[in-house]
Amino acid sequence: MSADTVSFGIPALDKAIMNGIPKGYTILCLGTAGAGVELFAKRFASVDTANESVVYFSTSERDEDIKDTMNDFNWATNMKIVNIGTMYYEKVLAKHLEVSRYRLDGLTMKDIRQFKQEKSDETMPYNFLTTVTYEISKMKPPFRIVLDSLNFFLEYYSPKEVLSAIRTIKAHTQHNGGVALLTLVKGVMDSHIENGIEEIVDAIIELERQRDGFEFKRNLLIRKVRNHPEKTGILAYTIDEKGISAKSV
Repeated sequence: MSADTVSFGIPALDKAIMNGIPKGYTILCLGTAGAGVELFAKRFASVDTANESVVYFSTSERDEDIKDTMNDFNWATNMKIVNIGTMYYEKVLAKHLEVSRYRLDGLTMKDIRQFKQEKSDETMPYNFLTTVTYEISKMKPPFRIVLDSLNFFLEYYSPKEVLSAIRTIKAHTQHNGGVALLTLVKGVMDSHIENGIEEIVDAIIELERQRDGFEFKRNLLIRKVRNHPEKTGILAYTIDEKGISAKSV
C-alpha cells in the first residue's frame, strides 16, 4: 500500500484500483442475496493494520456470529462492533412482543394502550441513524468503518434521511482521511434510491453471482472509482475456506 491508500484485503482488487483504495473514500458494496456481500464487508473490516481503528455496524448478526465467521477464515477481529440489530430488538421489537403476549393473555386494548403509554414515557424515541452518525463522528484518523447494511435503515427511515446520513458519513470520512464501506442488498429498494446512494459514494463494487450449469460463476464488478473511470472493470472472484480471492478475467 502507498501512504495514500489502504487495502481491501483482496490483493487483486487492490491492484486493479490504485494499489488499494484511496484514503477518504466511501465505498458501496452491493449484490443480490447469496453473492457474498456480508462476507466482503467482514474481510474489509478485518484487514490487519496496527494503526487503524475499526468500527463494524451490524444490523442483522450477533457479535459472536460476526467474530466466529472471521475466526473461521483466520481474519483479525480487533474491532469495535456496534450492533444496531441488537439495539433494535431491545428497544423496539421486545416491547412489541410484550404487547402481543399481553393481548394473548387477555388484556384489553385499554390496558395495552396504558402499558404502551407508560413505556413511551420512560424513554424518548430512539433514532438508530443518529446512533451511527454519532459513533462515526467520534472516530479519529486513521480509521475504517463498515456499515452492514443500508437496507435496515431504508426500511425504517425515509430515503431522504438515509441519504443525508450517508452524506454525513462521507464528509467525516473524507475530511479525516478514513475509509468507509457501506453494503446494500441489490434489487430490494426502488432504483431511484439505489441511484441516489450510488451518486454519493466514491467507489462502487458489485458482487454478481450467475448460475453456470451446476456451478455458480462469480464476477466482481468495479463499477465506479471517482475521477478514475479507467479503473472500472471486472474480476472473477471465488469464495472458499481461505475467504475471498479474485483474479483478472
